[in-house]
Amino acid sequence: MKADELYMTIEELDELCRLYMDCNLSVLEEKELEYILSQTTLTSPSIKQVRSLMRIPAFNHQYVSPRKDKFRLWKYISGIAASLAVIFSAGYYLFSSKSPDLSYSDSSVYITAYNRGEKLSDKAAVAATNIAMEKADSLMNLALLTEREYMLKANDIINETNSN
Repeated sequence: MKADELYMTIEELDELCRLYMDCNLSVLEEKELEYILSQTTLTSPSIKQVRSLMRIPAFNHQYVSPRKDKFRLWKYISGIAASLAVIFSAGYYLFSSKSPDLSYSDSSVYITAYNRGEKLSDKAAVAATNIAMEKADSLMNLALLTEREYMLKANDIINETNSN
């Protein structure tokens, strides 16, 4: 059935329903009528009756009152505003406060590190911490690249399976 055949007037649909009730439709025409009734929003007493005979659920008209629509809009806007407030406050906190750059000049940051059971000096502890953080970052980057590689392989397998 072509897409343009779905656009029927209510009079045409009522006529088809009358023919169905009179048993004047072929099996193929009944199937087409069933499909049209499941897709259309048009309704009349005869359409309702044929829908119930064919056991097609009534087309669900979901009416959203303007009040609920306004509530959803305000809920959406308030969610965005709250998210922006959190982002701006976190950004303000991070950029306005003195962020520790793991240099020993900041007296509020105290780093202690040990190498083979011996406590390192303050500057050596900062250097060791920086090296450890760089290693952790490179490990995380490697993990992300590996995960991306596996996801691309999985997508290739899925696409190959879907094409066959």
